[in-house]
Amino acid sequence: MKSLFRYEQKDSLLHRLDPRVKLFWLFGISVLSVVFGTPDLLAILFISTLPFWFMLKPSKGRIKAIIIIFMSVLLSFTISQALFYYWAEDPLFTLVPSSFPLLGPLTGGIYFYADGAVYGLYQSFRVMASLSAAMLVIATTHPGMLIDAFVRFFEIRIAGKSYRIGIPYEIAFMVSSAVSFAPTMLEESGIILNAMQARGLELKGDIRRKAKALKYILVPLVVNILRAGRKLAIAADTRGFRANRHRTYVNELKLKRNDYIFLIYTILLTSGGLYLSYIGFGGTVPV
Repeated sequence: MKSLFRYEQKDSLLHRLDPRVKLFWLFGISVLSVVFGTPDLLAILFISTLPFWFMLKPSKGRIKAIIIIFMSVLLSFTISQALFYYWAEDPLFTLVPSSFPLLGPLTGGIYFYADGAVYGLYQSFRVMASLSAAMLVIATTHPGMLIDAFVRFFEIRIAGKSYRIGIPYEIAFMVSSAVSFAPTMLEESGIILNAMQARGLELKGDIRRKAKALKYILVPLVVNILRAGRKLAIAADTRGFRANRHRTYVNELKLKRNDYIFLIYTILLTSGGLYLSYIGFGGTVPV
C-alpha cells in the first residue's frame, strides 16, 4: 500500500507534463464526478482515467494496491447502499427481522435492497474517478514540482511586474509533506510490527489481545513520526525556510506543446461534461 503515495520516476507522457496541467485535470475530473448523475457517464468518467495507467506502466506492487483500493470502495458503497437505501420499497431478502430481540426494534429491521446495491455500485464510480486521477498525479509528479505547481499556479504581468498566483508556500509544503509521510508511516508500522512479533507479540486471539498489541505498535510509531517531523523542521530551518517572501526557483515552469494539447483535452472534457449535466444528465437521482 505504501507504493500508492510514492512518486515513481519514469519517462512517460504524464511525467513530462507540467504539474499545473495535471492539477487542472484532477480538478476537472473531481468536478465532473460531483455533477454527473447517470451511471453511464460516471462509469465513462472513471474509465477515461484508465488509459493513463497503461501509459504509466506501474509496478506490480502499485497495481495490486490500486485493485485493493478500488475493490474496497466498490464493495463498501454497494453494501452500505444495499442495506440503507432511502428510496427502496421491496427488499430482496431480510438480514435482521424487525421482531429480532433488541436490534430489530432499534433498527426496524435490516434488509438487503437490490436497487440500493445498483445505486451504490455506480455511486462508487464518483470516488474511484477522483481517486484514480489523484493517484496518477502523485505517481507522476515529483514532490518538489508539486509544491512549485501549488505556489506558482499561473503568473500575470501588471505594469511590467510579474505576480505569481497560488497558495502560500507554507501550505504547499505542508500538503506535500503530508503526502510523503504516508509511505513513511506504513514502512515504520511494518518494521515495528515485525520487531514486536520477533519479540513474542501474539496478534492472534480475542479482541482484547489485539487491542493490547495495537498499543505496543502505536506508541513507537507516533514517537518515530514525531522524530521524523522534528528532523524535517530542522532541515527546513537550516535551508532558510520562510527567510524571504520573494523566493527564486532553479526550474521555471513553462508550458510546452504536449501541455497545451492536454490542457485543451481537459477543457473540452470538463466543459462537455458540465454541458451534459446542464441539459439533464446531472444530479443524484434514485435508480
